[in-house]
This record gives sequence, structure tokens and C-alpha cells, in this order.
Amino acid sequence: MATQLVTKLRLAAKSLPSKVFMCSGGCSSGLDLGRRLPLQAMHMRRALSTQVQESFMSGGNSVYVEEMYRAWLKDRGSVHKSWDAYFSALEAGQTENAFVPAPGLQTAVSAPGPDIAPRTIVSDSLGLSYLIRAYQFRGHEAANLDPLGLHSFRPANAPPELDYKYHGFSDDDLDRVLNLKGSHKGGHKGFLYDLAKGKPVTLRKVMDTLRQTYCQTLGVEYMHMGSRDKCNWIRARVETPLWLSYSKEKKLHIFERLAYADHFERFLGNKYNTAKRFGLDGGESVIPGLKMMIDRASEMGVTDFVFGMPHRGRLNVLVNVLRKPMQLMFQEFQGTHYRMEKYGIKKDDWSMSGDVKYHLGTSMTRSYPDGRTVHLSLLANPSHLEAVNTVVGGKTRAKQFYMGDRSEDTKKVIPVLMHGDAAFAGQGIVYETMQLAKVREFATGGTIHIVVNNQVGFTTDPSSSRSTRYCTDLGKAFDIPIFHCNGDDPLSVTTAFELAVDWRQAWGEDCIIDVVCYRRHGHNELDQPLFTQPLLYSQIQKHPSTLEIYHDRLMKDGTATEAELQAITAEVHAAYDKAFEESKTWQAAKDDWLSSKWDGFKSPGQRSRVRETGIHVDRLREIGAKIGSVPEGFVLHRQLEKILAARRKTVEEGKGIDWGTAEALAFGTLLLEGNHVRLTGQDVERGTFSHRHCVLHDQKTNETYTPLNHIRPQITNVRSTRDPPIPNSQARFIARNSILSEYGVLGFELGYSLENPNNLTLWEAQFGDFSNGAQIMIDQFIASGENKWLRQSGLVMLLPHGYDGQGPEHSSCRPERFLQMVDEDEDVIPPMGEEERQQIQHTNWQVVNCTTPANYYHVLRRQVHRDFRKPLIVIAPKNLLRHKLAVSNLEDMGEGTRFRRIEREKCPDIRAHHEKVTKVVFVTGKIYYELFQEREARGIKDTAIVRIEQLAPFPFDKVADELSRYPNVQKVVWCQEEPKNGGAYFYCAPRIRTASRDILNKDLQPIYVGRAPMAAPAGGLAKVHAKEQQGILDGVFAL
Repeated sequence: MATQLVTKLRLAAKSLPSKVFMCSGGCSSGLDLGRRLPLQAMHMRRALSTQVQESFMSGGNSVYVEEMYRAWLKDRGSVHKSWDAYFSALEAGQTENAFVPAPGLQTAVSAPGPDIAPRTIVSDSLGLSYLIRAYQFRGHEAANLDPLGLHSFRPANAPPELDYKYHGFSDDDLDRVLNLKGSHKGGHKGFLYDLAKGKPVTLRKVMDTLRQTYCQTLGVEYMHMGSRDKCNWIRARVETPLWLSYSKEKKLHIFERLAYADHFERFLGNKYNTAKRFGLDGGESVIPGLKMMIDRASEMGVTDFVFGMPHRGRLNVLVNVLRKPMQLMFQEFQGTHYRMEKYGIKKDDWSMSGDVKYHLGTSMTRSYPDGRTVHLSLLANPSHLEAVNTVVGGKTRAKQFYMGDRSEDTKKVIPVLMHGDAAFAGQGIVYETMQLAKVREFATGGTIHIVVNNQVGFTTDPSSSRSTRYCTDLGKAFDIPIFHCNGDDPLSVTTAFELAVDWRQAWGEDCIIDVVCYRRHGHNELDQPLFTQPLLYSQIQKHPSTLEIYHDRLMKDGTATEAELQAITAEVHAAYDKAFEESKTWQAAKDDWLSSKWDGFKSPGQRSRVRETGIHVDRLREIGAKIGSVPEGFVLHRQLEKILAARRKTVEEGKGIDWGTAEALAFGTLLLEGNHVRLTGQDVERGTFSHRHCVLHDQKTNETYTPLNHIRPQITNVRSTRDPPIPNSQARFIARNSILSEYGVLGFELGYSLENPNNLTLWEAQFGDFSNGAQIMIDQFIASGENKWLRQSGLVMLLPHGYDGQGPEHSSCRPERFLQMVDEDEDVIPPMGEEERQQIQHTNWQVVNCTTPANYYHVLRRQVHRDFRKPLIVIAPKNLLRHKLAVSNLEDMGEGTRFRRIEREKCPDIRAHHEKVTKVVFVTGKIYYELFQEREARGIKDTAIVRIEQLAPFPFDKVADELSRYPNVQKVVWCQEEPKNGGAYFYCAPRIRTASRDILNKDLQPIYVGRAPMAAPAGGLAKVHAKEQQGILDGVFAL
């Protein structure tokens, strides 16, 4: 029958006018109502679609005809008489003039007799689908997000697309049953799926549901995401009757947690009303949100959270989320948590400087009744907003790595970053953090970003702090969902937090929670906000607290009685009263606020012995053979074949070892000892100066091979500092080119180094002066982190440096800046004996400028082979990487060897006739080789050249030893390439004088030879550079 009917329809199609049955509102839209037609109808559709001239049968009109046909096949009485007549005529063999239109559909066709009732067939599918889509896209723009009702961040009127009239409906359509024929949903979940089921529904019901879903106190912004699956995931959770519904138990649990947050701020405000606390007043619902998020995540198998946040609300989070003892918090306000006798103008022993209470971190393990545990850590950080972001990412990544670095380990550790609205929109580090989210070896499986949106930044209105509508609009660039919620509705806030952790675990991607709230006080509790925001704060002053609003809501909806709620608040207040009284005599456990502990590692107050770092030459040769080899069939670049062959040869012969080979040997030996090595930065795999080549590329397939990961057959992740190496195995080596960022990536590596001391973590700048792009991280974390927060880090910074005529931006790593921050007194020589020396432990970081590959090898190994950790700044060479004199022998790295803080005079004749030396020249870095060659060319024998390899802490003892070798010295010279206002002169000269005065009883003031003071670190004219360089050499030997 179907075949015959298709033929008849083809012939009869000419009798149909082209505009008949076009639906008002356009039912030819995206809902493909014919997807599930019987087989014969699908054949009919294909046959009819070939008749292009018959426009009613093309596109959506053919779908409509098929729908009528399907209904007619089931029940002839279910369709209009015109359709019954039409299909009956075709079945009877009449193909011309078979169609008899209803009066309301007539165009050029005359109406039939009066027995056919007037009727207009209208489909609402297209208009309704556009209406639903409008709410999915823009419903959040009409949501009730601002507790103050101002919504100053958006236009006063809602988007016109949210009005049903915009989509062709009228008021008359509100209560009629919509005509939604068909069953196709276009692959969408949620409302479109439900409507495709054909259940009767009115426009009013649809509007109420859309507004309830998208325009209440939780606005979901997600349709900017390009993935339909991800959008469906959101729709399946929000476009449901269960959305924003809660049990009584959960409502009361949220009330209790909110009460603790609210009473914390009130209690501190009453007890310490003249102290700054940067309270969470106005955003208290964040606390129950965080706790519900942790609960949900723990149920899903999460074992660790790493938090980073600014100072606002930090104290509340510390006490009510991470359970820092309230007694200790009170003592910090009272100033009784430290011993004054340990502090003074002159310190005989190391002591930490400490930090204000709203910068401190903590950690704790939370246990649940069913045995589950989750570890929470909050990283200490400075006032520099958002600076902690990538530090959190690095620590998270390290946790995941040491768990086993499997996909399930990624899901076990969640990074959470809390932001202010102005900082999230304004600080570039936020972008750098999010840009790392999917980069290999930097990805952490998704960060939950929480914006505590005070709607003001210090004294700056949103209109001046960003160009976008929302402070969170950056998230759209990264294709992630944004959950906007009203801070005065704790239920919506906790829902957003739970939805966020669900998203993170499902997709392994970032998401953003925008808690729109307010700041009840000024920037701090002593600040007057009415100076700059009079209207905003006039509204805030008369606005009830979130707890009061929620209290009234629970009473109104019958969830709880006044007595039940008062009982909860009374219990909370009693807990704070009790802790306050206990704080007067409470004793904290030692270091109980630290965010982690390293078993067996020493604090600066505990002496650590000096260790040798050499290793048996047979082991070095084993590693050398591996780093110079590739698998069979791996096609190397011809030039690389020569480089690797040279590496194998120099290690085998034990001489002529260059910089890149020595570095690989250092890495390899640490790996075999079970120490993980991680190296990142811009272009580190090859090396900026093409010297490293630790990741090789097949020239035909571009597949990569990392020789350092193939020294032994098995790779393991050492998880504890006390775990011995597994036989016939090695730790994993990671070398990864980073995004083009200094600030963010250096912070990431710092965070990575904090997790486990049993590793060597290195960051290399492309050129040393590029490190100033990370100056905040250097100043606030690396230089002072241990002194402020008692957090040790063994991070290594490799900063290429050297004057070779490349201009101001590629010459100097600004060593003067790092030396200026060394916390060492130039006039005081500490105990220097090997059995009593704690000089490095008492210094905030080390600065070295090695001139031999062997010394570089040793300084890298020394970072791991001691029982404390300290940041290491390596003023790395450029032209020494291939300098014919800057090579070492294998025996210089063998057993019984170690790092040399000073390299003595190397000329045998001068050393043999030391009494003839009248001038000692102290240098650091590559200028030594130029002076050495110049001295040889001139035949000078009365000048000794001494290299200071470790600049900080200063080797007072070794400098004095070298000066004592030359009893007839008349002049001491400090020579450097850098300008006088740069380099190491200002740092080393007074210390050389102190060493000679206090140890040798001589007053030897170094004479300066180098470039004159300059605003730029180096010149940009090659010939001028060469002239200046020669002038330095002449100046040394002309004295």
C-alpha cells in the first residue's frame, strides 16, 4: 500500500498550493517530528523530497504531511476531514485535485461544502523550542542573584528573548494546551526531551517552570559550551522537578553550619572590635557551601582537597572548614601565641618572622562516622591577590603524582581556589592558572573556582574593575560552566557547590561558582565604605543578615519551629564562649598549624651535616651509555646523532664532559636513587640554547623518546622520604615545555616542590631576565616563605646569564636582586666549621654561579642529599655550555667529591710560586675564562684569579683561606661584567672585607673593575659591548 500511495502522492503533490499547511511560528524548525515514522512513511518522505518544485513537500512541510499521514493510518477520524478526503482520494486512485483545504487554510483553492468546519492547524514547537533555548542561554540574566536587589552589574530590564511574545505567542496563548506534535528531541535532554513526549502542557506552565529553573536564586550559565554532551549533563540536573528541592534534615544542617559562620564573625567583632579580621560578613553562606561540597566529594571517593584563598573570610574558613583550633585563633588575636623572648633586634639563633593571622595556612584530616577520611590543606599566601593560584595547582599535581599518577588518582585530589570579584576579573594570573588546566603535566583534573562576589573591590565599583558583565566571564573562554547564586540563599549556594564537585568529577574540568553577596564592612572592619559607596552601603546597613533571612524562611515554610532554631544558635554561641575561656590557658601542639610535615627533615634550628655528592664512576658510565642512546628504528636528526655520540664518548673516556652531559648525569643518578626529577619552563626539553636535548623527536613520526626514563626497566613513584629505592628501578623524569608564562608556571613548580622533599623540582627561564615576570612569586613566596610560614622548598631556578653582546634583555638575570634579598649580615661571620656550620640552613636561599659542569652536577645533587630544603638560584651560563675550557672529568663527579663553594687558582705555576702573587682577583661566572685567557696571552704570573661559585650564603671561610695563600698580596680586585649597580659587587665586596678583617686581621677593600653604572642591565650595540669587555680585561691587568 505504501508504495502505491507514494506514487499517488507524487502525482497529487502538484494539486497542493505551496503555502498550505505552513505552521504559524514555523513548525519546520529543529524538532524533526518525522524521525519515528513507519517505514512506508519514510519512503514517502524520500520520494516526495525529490519534487523540489513542490515546496509544501520540502523541509518542515513534508514532516507535517507525514505526521498527518501517520495519524490517518492509525485512525481516520483523528485528522481533519480535508486530510481524510485527501488521503482517501489518493487511495482511490485520484491524483489530481485530491486536496480539499479547510476554509481557514484556503489560498487559491476554493472551499468545499459546509460540512467541513473552519479550523487552523497551528504547531507551537518552533516557538516553544526557541523560548526554552532563550532561558537556557540567558535565564541567568534575569535571575534573582543580588541579595541587595540592586543588580548593578546588568541592565535593569531582562533580555527580550525571555518574553514569550518575542517568540510569536500572545497572552491568549497562556492557558491553552500547546500543539506539540512529534517525538524527536534533537539529542537534547531536559525540557525539550520532556516536551517531545507529547504530554499536554500550557504556555503558562512552561513559563513558570522556566522561571523557576533559571531565574530564581541560582542562575546556571552553560550554553556557551561547545559540547552538547556537557550541556545535556547540566540540563539533566537542573531541568528536573527535583531541582532546588531539599529535605528538612538538610535544611537544618545548613542552618547549623550557617550559624557557626555567622556567630564567628559576630563573636570576633564583639571581642576584638579594634582588630582587622577581613571577615566574611555578608558572604557567610560560603561556609555551609564549602562543607557540603567536601561531604559530597568524600562520598565520591575524594581523599584530598588543596585550598587557596585571599584574606577575606580566611579566618572563618580556617576555623569552620579546616577546623583550626578556635582557642589558637583567639590567642592570635590576643598576641599570646608566641614567645617574645625569641625576638629582638639582634638574633643569635634562627627564628621565623611569622605573618598576620589572615595569611596563615593549616591542614587537617576530617573523619566521618562511616570511616571515610578526607585531608584538607589551606596554603599560606600573601596579600597579593590570586598569587597562590598556581601554587595550589602545583601542590595538587604533586599529590596526584605521588599517589600513582593514574586517572583515578586525579579524581582523588581536588584543588579549590577562592577569589574576590575584582581580583578574578583583574589579575592576569587567573588566566594563566586556567590556561594550564589541560596542559600535559600541569593538568589537575579540574579546579573548582569560588568567587566571593562582594560587588566592590576595596573602593572600586564593578564598572571600573572590569569590562564584562560578570566578573566570571573569563570562564567562557575555557568552555566551562558558571553557577551564579544569591549569597542570601544558603540552599542555592550549597546546591551550586555540590553541582560543582559533581561536574569536576564527571568531566575533569574547571568550573566557577559566583556567590553574589556583599561586604558588610569596608575593606576591613576599621574602614569607612560610605566615603566611596554611599548608596551601596546605605542599602547594606539596613539589610538583614543571611542567617536572619534563612531563619525566617525556615519558619515560614514550616521546616522548623522557633524553639528548634534557637536551640541550634544557643549551642553554637556556647561553643565559642567555651573556646574563648579555654584560650587563656590553652597550649598548642608544636607546629600544629603547618600545612604538612616532612618526617625526618630538620628545621633551621637543627643542624644538618654536610654530605658528599659524588658517585661511583661505573654508575656514571652506565647512565652515560643510556642518555646517549635511542631505541632501534628511532630516526634522529643527523646533528643530534653526533651530539649523543659525543655524550657517550666523553662519559666513557671520562673527560671533556660538557654542561648538558653533566646535568643529565646529575638527573640520572638522582633517578636511580629513587628521587623524582621534574624540569619545566619555556623550551626546556631541547633547551633555549640547544644544549639539553632530554626529549628526542623521531624525524619521521615525531614520536618522542626520553632517555632518562629508560636507564632501568621499571619506573616507580616514591611516595615517602623513607622508602628505599626499589631494585632495578628508577624514579620518573619529567621534562615539559610550559606555556609562555613565568609567574604562573614558577608558582606551579613551587607548589609541586612543597608536597614531597624526595624530588628535584626545577624551573628554567628562557633567559634569566624573564624571571622578573614572576617577581611576585619570587618576592612573596620563594624568598620569604620559610621565614613567614615555616614552609621549606627545594625549588631550583635556572636563570641563563652572561654578557655576550645580545642586548639589554638577554644578558642579565639580575643577580643583584636575588643577592639583595639574602637575609645574611655582611658584617657577621657565622660558625663555619664543618661540624657546626648551619649557614645555609639559617639563610633564606642559595645563589650559585658555577663555572664547571662538575660543580653544577654537584650543586643539583646537593639539593636532594641533605635533610633540609632550601631554594636554589642558579645563575646559569650561556656560552659556557660549549666552551672548550668549561669541561670536566668524570673523576670530578666520582666518589669522595662534593660541591666546591670556591674554585681556587688553577695555574700550576702561580700556585707553586704563591709568594710572587701581589694581586688577587675575585670573580664569579664566565668572565673568569676571559680573564684566564687574557692572562695567559700576556704571560702574567703575579695575579691569582679566584672564582666564587656560591655567592650566597657567602663563603667567608674559603675567601679568607684563599687570601691567606698569598702573603704578599697588595691588591684585591672584584671583577664583573655587569654594571657597578648590578651584579654581585655590592654583595661580595663588603663580605670580602669582613672575611679579611675578622679572620686574617687585614683590612682589604676590593677594587672594582667592571662596567659603569647603567639604567639598562647591558648595552645593545655589539661593537660597544666588545670594547667595554676588553676594557674590563685591561682594567684588571693594568692595576
